[in-house]
This record gives sequence, structure tokens and C-alpha cells, in this order.
Amino acid sequence: MSKKIISIIIALAALYGHAGAQQKQSGAMLPMNKHNTVLARKAIDTADLRILYAWGATDITQDSTYLDCGQLQIGKRMTKYCSLFVEQADDERIKWAKANPHPKGYPNGTWWMRGRKPDIWSEYQHSNIFIHGDTLNEWAVMPAGQEWPQRYEEKWTGQEWKLADETQSILGHPCQKATCRWRGRDYIAWFAPDIPIRRGPWKFGGLPGLILKIYDVDSLYVFEAVAIEKGEFPIWQYPKEEFMKSSRTHTWKLQIAFNRNYRKTAGIRDFNPDGTVGDLQSSPHDYDPMELE
Repeated sequence: MSKKIISIIIALAALYGHAGAQQKQSGAMLPMNKHNTVLARKAIDTADLRILYAWGATDITQDSTYLDCGQLQIGKRMTKYCSLFVEQADDERIKWAKANPHPKGYPNGTWWMRGRKPDIWSEYQHSNIFIHGDTLNEWAVMPAGQEWPQRYEEKWTGQEWKLADETQSILGHPCQKATCRWRGRDYIAWFAPDIPIRRGPWKFGGLPGLILKIYDVDSLYVFEAVAIEKGEFPIWQYPKEEFMKSSRTHTWKLQIAFNRNYRKTAGIRDFNPDGTVGDLQSSPHDYDPMELE
């Protein structure tokens, strides 16, 4: 076998290995009691622009292959990054509740979720990131087994970027390359100077233009814009009282624990032959979080 063919095989193996590292591999299930939170949501702002991002896509042209379709909403008072798939599932659940005012039970979110592995929880799909001025608020919905979602506040100024000379076109917009190191990872971003919005997907931003694509140097986490839409889009917020006030560190550690050993973290136990409660179940998983520190 030639050295060239061996190099190609190694490169493909690395590519698929990286793609697998950002899968929803933990088995953490969607929360079962989220209907109360969804039904009481309210609009706190209106966006006239939203950018849709493919996260973890195996085929950028087919949203059924995305781990999620994220949406960045540019509001009058704030920006919000959240899952379009989750919001659409919320919409359907609200319609269902109106059509079934006296149900014997509520369907869970998997009835309407889209994308790849729609029944598996991920913090990158089930968290809402609000940024207002220099303040970031994360409202983190946890998987089944953690009854209380978390919310915390931290200072936000964007990342510290180094601009590069390389350019490419994304969605018809000329984009410039920029790099940064943030919370333990090195990132490459492509931003559009002709769209003067200093934001991007998830918690990224601070460049002199909208980030249309960003990924870490190992391509474990890849976000790429697939649409820029104008219109009127409500920015929804779940009831504040449904979310436990927390800190970034506590929320982050909890999210990692659910990914690395969902059953143990959720407190799922075996039952003994005599019907008594037994030991905690344990099912460890490899997990390489986007934020390493």
C-alpha cells in the first residue's frame, strides 16, 4: 500500500473520529416534565434578524443530519442563541396542549424533535444563551433525572481574536479568518465584515462582523451558518421561577457529569430481587466538552 493511500486512510479515520466525539453519545434522555416550562413561556423581545447554524452536520444540505439547528436571534434589546429544533418542538407542544385541555398525560419532547438523535439531550441544544450588553445569561435545561434547570449570569465581552489575511465566501458574504484560544480550546472563525454584528453562535462573538462559521482546530465542534433570515421572530423566555439560580462552574460541572455518566448522575438505581432499591447504575462515556475550563 502506498504512503499516499495510507495518509488518506489516516486522515479519514481522524475526520470520523472527530465527528464521533461531538455526538450525543451519553444516552441522557430529554426532560420529561418540561411541558410546564414550555406552556408558560413569554416573549421578552422581538428579533428582526436570525441566523441559522448547522451544528454537527454530516451533510450541510440536509437538516436531518444535524445534531442541531441553532438560531441566533438579533433582538432590539438583546441577542439569543438557542435551538430552532427545540423551539419548533415547543410550538407543537403548545398546539397539542390547546387541542387537549384535559389530558391524562403529556407527551415528551421527542414527539416533535428533529435532527440526528432527537431523543438524546445535549447542553448545546437544550440551553438558551442571552446576551445583553456585557452580560451573558445561560438558561440550561437538564436531562431527565435533574428536575431543576439551571440559570446563571457572567460577564461577556467576546473572545480575544487575532485577525488573519485569509478569506472565503459563506452564503454569498466575503468572510475573513480569525483565531482565538478560549476556555482551553483553539478556534478558527470566519466572520462577515459586511454584516456589522459582533456575535456568532453559542457564546462566541466580539469580532467586527457576524461569525458565519466557527470550529475548534480538531473539528470536534463545528457551527456553520446555513441561512440568514429577516422577519419578526419572538425571543422566548421560560418562567424564571422554574430555573434554579446557579453559577457557571456548578452548571458546567453538572453538564459534564451527565455526559460522562448519565445514569449515575441522574441517580438511576437497580432493584434487588426482593424489590428493594439497589446500587446506582453506571454507564461511563467518553466526553470532550467544548469548554475545557
